Amino acid sequence: MKIEIEWQDYDVIVVGSGGSGGQAARAAADAGANVLSVSKDPVGASDTKISEGIATVRGSGAEDDTEDVLSENLKMAGGDLPVRAITDAFAKDSTSAYDRYRTQGLRPTIKEDGSGPEARPLPFGGHTRRRSVGHKNSGIAFGHANWNAIVQGNRVDYIEDAWFLDLVTEDVSNGSGPKKKIVGGLIYDAARGVLIAVRAPSVVIAAGGLSSLYFPNTDTMRGNTGDGYAIAARAGADLVDMEQVQFLPFCLASPPAYEGLCAGEPVMASYLGVLRDKNGKIILDSVFLRTRAECAAAILRAVEDGRGSPNGGAYLDMTANKELPLSGPYFQRFGETCLPSSYNTARQALGKKAAKFEEPWEVRPGAHYHMGGIRADANGASAGGEGDGDAAHGIAGLFTAGGAMGGVFGANRLGSTSLTEGAVFGGRSGQAAAAHARETWGRNRDAAFQPAIDQVNRRFGQKGTLAAATLKLELQQEAWKNIGPVRTAEKLDRMDGLIAECTARLDEVAIPAYGMWNQAFIEFQELRNLLDCAKAVADAARERDGSLGGHVRFDRKTISAFSKPYSTVVRLNDDGWQVARLERERTPMKRLISYKVEDTKRKIQLKWLRMLPKGVKDRKLLARYQAIMGKGAVEKVSAPAISIGSAEAATGESTRA
Repeated sequence: MKIEIEWQDYDVIVVGSGGSGGQAARAAADAGANVLSVSKDPVGASDTKISEGIATVRGSGAEDDTEDVLSENLKMAGGDLPVRAITDAFAKDSTSAYDRYRTQGLRPTIKEDGSGPEARPLPFGGHTRRRSVGHKNSGIAFGHANWNAIVQGNRVDYIEDAWFLDLVTEDVSNGSGPKKKIVGGLIYDAARGVLIAVRAPSVVIAAGGLSSLYFPNTDTMRGNTGDGYAIAARAGADLVDMEQVQFLPFCLASPPAYEGLCAGEPVMASYLGVLRDKNGKIILDSVFLRTRAECAAAILRAVEDGRGSPNGGAYLDMTANKELPLSGPYFQRFGETCLPSSYNTARQALGKKAAKFEEPWEVRPGAHYHMGGIRADANGASAGGEGDGDAAHGIAGLFTAGGAMGGVFGANRLGSTSLTEGAVFGGRSGQAAAAHARETWGRNRDAAFQPAIDQVNRRFGQKGTLAAATLKLELQQEAWKNIGPVRTAEKLDRMDGLIAECTARLDEVAIPAYGMWNQAFIEFQELRNLLDCAKAVADAARERDGSLGGHVRFDRKTISAFSKPYSTVVRLNDDGWQVARLERERTPMKRLISYKVEDTKRKIQLKWLRMLPKGVKDRKLLARYQAIMGKGAVEKVSAPAISIGSAEAATGESTRA
């Protein structure tokens, strides 16, 4: 069947309408480009809406925070895989990018002295400074701001219920420069049942995430089917660090209606929270100082050893915080307000005792974020070649931002950074895409679109006995087992076999011969994208033959922080999937050792705090909570424990211990 083809012309196409897509569209339009925003979901209805806060360097957090410190936090937490030019750009633009959100309607809570947005009480795991700013209604507020960025103002047209199918490129001869250039893209407009061939010299892929590959073990939107990565790979772009999937450690294991939803972050465990196995044995202490990857790995190792909880997880035990008479009420308030959306989810799912932190929570890891993605430079331009930032073999006119972009977080993403990432690199890629469109000469040839159009037309009306949804379910189940939180060479072999089998059966999928809202075709396209992503993850996981960050190999050793860092690079060409290593710049040894010493010192201090007599420990924690939350944070605290002085009077003990 041949469905109707509609031709359109734009300067820039932005794929995705979440945080990075909204900012990219607005930035490109403000730079003078005519922009088309393409979204398969309603505008603004992305993973942005499940976020809790945004990291920004400003005095409202730690007074000694700097751009250099934030950049270093990102790079070191990411196992030195992040590109320094990219982490520097992230830190440099974090304040101005956040302020753009405010011009688009975001309303943070302002400090009492009026100096700026109020930061979270404690630094999120991996951060060495307080810099996460929360908002009433959390991610919903950011979603509305992104909606404003797209629909308000000039030069941005948008279509919803539309699937961006593939990039259209042409080969170019440019000496040592790019070998391909963007000429546009092909879109399936499901609501109208037509194909839209859009001629455009610049495309920004801002559709990140592949966590639906692991459904139902994920807290993300179901539309995260890896479209951005697969589209870029099929066009010939490099993908980096695809093995680095971030599994949030504290997702709910039950009841079924809440399975996979986020219940909290390491920071929520506060000073005394620990992880326990089914026997009550502590498997990880100092939880609030840990990264997501450390917590997830501890849970998974207990499960693999047969010490997991009934639903395949572990127990997040925060009861020691609540049991202290003076500081306990402050912890209760902290737990309720630190991550309000996650806390409310846990309260609804686990009941009153859990909501009061009077019993441990059963949790297990769930796929949340993908740290790998399209290889790019600090402006989001497609990059390739042998060195960092070398765009010689990238695709001219291809840009990326947000969760679709690699090189930002490497082996671990710190909390509250995804919203910053979307704002920073959405703005940068949008501006760069508009500049490229202005500088591009020549008219795109319509003939370049024909192979992609023919391929789609062959699928409509395809005869077969299989349903794409059935194959997708099989893929999801096996992906969780084999390329999920726990990986081995044997598991990777099994995954390769399944991917090859499912890919070979794509021609057997039945697709009706009609255009409007052809759900079978949509399922087919998303299955195709998930298969490409699964292959990229599996190949990169095999190349990364030791545990690092979000990649856990139970049949290999953990890669030392002092080893020479490298990124995995996956690309798809005429010879099939290829994988290679790309050396990364290591943090100077002196600074790396200093960072490790500082991290160890913080953990030792926390262990020392837990060993103090109960009364001394209680008063010290009360002082800490009041210092960061204020003495009025808890309205009803048993007098005279509302202040440090009165607490000492009541107990007769000094806080100098």
